[in-house]
Amino acid sequence: MESQQPCVCLVCQLGLVTFPEAMEFEHRLIKLRFEGKIGDVLLIFEHPPTITLGTFGNKENVLVPLGELKQRGIAFYDSDRGGDATFNCPGQLVIHPIMDIRKRPGILRGYITDLEEVALLVLRDYGAAAERWPQHPGIWVNGKQIAAVGLHISRGVSMHGMSLNVNPDLAAFKVINLCGIPGRSATSIENELGHDISIIEVIQSVQGSFSKVFHIDLRPISKEQLKKECFEPQLA
Repeated sequence: MESQQPCVCLVCQLGLVTFPEAMEFEHRLIKLRFEGKIGDVLLIFEHPPTITLGTFGNKENVLVPLGELKQRGIAFYDSDRGGDATFNCPGQLVIHPIMDIRKRPGILRGYITDLEEVALLVLRDYGAAAERWPQHPGIWVNGKQIAAVGLHISRGVSMHGMSLNVNPDLAAFKVINLCGIPGRSATSIENELGHDISIIEVIQSVQGSFSKVFHIDLRPISKEQLKKECFEPQLA
């Protein structure tokens, strides 16, 4: 029997983008993906300092008043993803697949497990002893969070995804209860290894691990070309 050929997935590095800019991309892409006008797309980017609160999140898990957050240069947004309070900042990779998961084994639970496996493979490459915590999606190192998962599924197509701490300012995470869990702290690849880590290098590891876990071939596409191929034809 002939082996099945891997599917192709576009991968776009957006760079440093605000939460509203990323969401504009994702909401347009999720509609096109559901309509079958595009294939799967993997977005990788960073945010400026930003707190988002999931659909059923508790605002009490944001530990700093909104006025003070603004003074500190930290944006706040409500989000349509699952999960609770999440902090994003430079040095943290945000990994958001726009993917049709309807035919994936286990559907949602299997998809979450696969996202976590991507992070685990990356961390194993760097020798970090990371593990799942069954009660909470995400990846942890000695009880400290290094990767968070938060999703929104619309008509079988995913958006949002996972964040992975590479070399962020860990003190900045103290503005929230991580994922709504009081007393938990964040860690990063750089913090665990004790030396500088290149975020560009980690992006390459993320892409390789994503390709392996999801059995897909990644085709790089620029931000500008993604807009041209996926957005402009819809406006004609």
